[in-house]
Amino acid sequence: MKIKTIEIRNIVGGNLKGNTENIRHIKSLPCLSVVQSVHGHYEISLNGGKPCATEEGGAFVAPAGTSQNILHHNGAEGYMEAQWVFMNIIVNDLFEFEDLFDVPLLLSADAREELSESISTIGNDPNICKKYAAAYRLTDLLLAHTSMKNTVYDHSAILLRKYIAEHCGEKITNEALANVAICSVPHLYRIFQKNFHLSPRNYINKIRIEKASVLLENSSRSVAEISEEVGFEDPVYFSKLFKEHYRLSPKKYREISLSVNCKDEVKK
Repeated sequence: MKIKTIEIRNIVGGNLKGNTENIRHIKSLPCLSVVQSVHGHYEISLNGGKPCATEEGGAFVAPAGTSQNILHHNGAEGYMEAQWVFMNIIVNDLFEFEDLFDVPLLLSADAREELSESISTIGNDPNICKKYAAAYRLTDLLLAHTSMKNTVYDHSAILLRKYIAEHCGEKITNEALANVAICSVPHLYRIFQKNFHLSPRNYINKIRIEKASVLLENSSRSVAEISEEVGFEDPVYFSKLFKEHYRLSPKKYREISLSVNCKDEVKK
C-alpha cells in the first residue's frame, strides 16, 4: 500500500520523576503509546506476552487497544524518571498506524536523544505547532523501526472502528453502524465477531472505557463527568464496567495513576 497522507490526532504528553520502584500499572489505551525510561527502566508485556525490559534511555511502544502490564524500576540513584506520549496516527485518512506497520515493542537507547527531544516537546512546549512538528519527527522515527504488514484489511471493520472512535461520546445504534458498513444488522454482528471478537455494544463500551482511562490519568474531572463525556448515561453502570475491564474502580485507577505519575522533587 502506498502511503499518501499521515495525520496525527489526540496528542497527550506527560512525565514522571519519583520513587516508583515495583509499582505495577495495568491498562489499555485507545491510542499508540511511546514511553521512554530516562532514568531507571520498565518491565513491559503486552496482551499477556513475555515481559521485556527497556534500557535506560530506551522506550517501549504499545499499539492502541493492547493490554499493557507495566512494572516500574528506579535507577541507581533511587528514583525513576520517564516521559511519554499518547497519540493516534492516521494513515491515508482511514488506517491506524498499527494497522499497517509491525510496531516494535522496544526502541533502542541509540535513539535516546531524538526520542527525548521529541517526547519532551510534545509534553511540555505550549506552542501547538512545535508539538505537532515533534509528533511527526517521532512518527518518522517509528517508521524507521517498522516494516509494513502483509495483510488484507476488512474495510467495513476499519470504517466501523473509525466511526465509533469519532462518535463514542454520543448514542450509537446498531442501525447507524449498519449504515456505516452498508450491511444488515445481523451481518453487522458477524463483522464485529470476526474482526473484534466482541458484540457491537461490548466493543463500543471497551472504547469508551479506554478513553475514560486516559481522562482519569490526565484530567481533574470527576468520575461522573468523565462517564458522561465518553457516552455513559449512568455513572454507576460506567464504574461497574470499568472495574470489570481493569479490575479496579475508576477512583482506584486514578489513585494508582497519580502514584505513578508523581512529580515530587527527588533529594540528591
